[in-house]
Amino acid sequence: MRRFSPAAAALLLRRSLAAAAAAASPALRSGPRQLVRASLLDESLSTQTSSAASTMAVQYHQWSSSADGDDDEVLEAFNRDCCTDAGAGVLDDSASTAYVEKLCTSGNLPDAVQILRHLHDRKIHVGLGTFNLVLEQTGEVNNFVLFAKVFRYLLLSKIAPDLTSYTNVAKALQKLDDYELILKFVRQVMEITHDRDPTVMNRIVFTTAKYGQIDKCLIIFEELKKDQRGLDVVTFNTILDMLGKAGRVDQMLQEVKLMDELGHSPDIVTYNTVINCLRRLGRLDQCKIFAREMVERGIDPDLRTYTALIDIFGRAGHITEALEMFDQMKRSHQPSIYVYRALISDLKKAGQFELAQKLSEEMKTSASELLGPEDFKHKFKGRKINKNK
Repeated sequence: MRRFSPAAAALLLRRSLAAAAAAASPALRSGPRQLVRASLLDESLSTQTSSAASTMAVQYHQWSSSADGDDDEVLEAFNRDCCTDAGAGVLDDSASTAYVEKLCTSGNLPDAVQILRHLHDRKIHVGLGTFNLVLEQTGEVNNFVLFAKVFRYLLLSKIAPDLTSYTNVAKALQKLDDYELILKFVRQVMEITHDRDPTVMNRIVFTTAKYGQIDKCLIIFEELKKDQRGLDVVTFNTILDMLGKAGRVDQMLQEVKLMDELGHSPDIVTYNTVINCLRRLGRLDQCKIFAREMVERGIDPDLRTYTALIDIFGRAGHITEALEMFDQMKRSHQPSIYVYRALISDLKKAGQFELAQKLSEEMKTSASELLGPEDFKHKFKGRKINKNK
């Protein structure tokens, strides 16, 4: 474990005690400074007077230092402890990382973020693990202003955020009720990533949707529509899937229409998402419309498409069409065990027991070659049949 200089250790202790005292004293919580309304990512921030803003003000006061002069003192202590050449100001990267992590784990989050900014200004970047630690800590204490700054420094470092980074974003947004802060955050991310592909925003939307934050996802999505550099077909597919699973089908269909109008051509994932949603609701006619449109656009159905269509035909009692679709699928794709089971069940419901028995025997005979749960779990689109065998 790295040992800090006496001055640095004393500063850490003093600031920890100050934070504890502020948390314990109602008087100290009663008058947060105007810095609470300071900028998100170093720009002025217009927040509405709300309970969320009030809470953030109290929390900021608890986490902030007791005197502005401490800021210089933080940097001085950091430089004393982490410079390998005090005269030339050469920093030890490993020492800098250890120092930030120590500040973070000791609860001195404003100091940790200040050091991150100091390192960023000197074009020195800590590792992704350190960024994720600070993101996690600032998110846990619900200080979104600090959280947004850390995420900004991560993006500017050109280190690619990972799943942990985006999960931290989703968790932070989950706790945030101030939509203006959310929009400000989105605009900042878009500004930083404007010369890149939409991957960053797509992953933010995906993880936020995964955490069930539908309305916040839609707010982000509406903002992305204003400047289409931040969205693509993947963004639309994520939103369509989220809306479909939430049962907001009419809204999903509206977004499909808008997708085309904005020049983003639907792909196989788009059609599978929409058809599967409509299948769950028993909307056979609309399933057929989208399946026909997909083929007309030159997109070949995959295993998921066939599985959905066979299931909806069978459940609607259209056994002949289901069997025709099944035969068509077998010409190009290895069937899955799900298709067999669905067809067998539908045949039994229709009273066609002999045909159901025949399919059951066929399923058992080819069981080793059928696609199962693991294939779908890994998003396997279906094993194409090698006709040269």
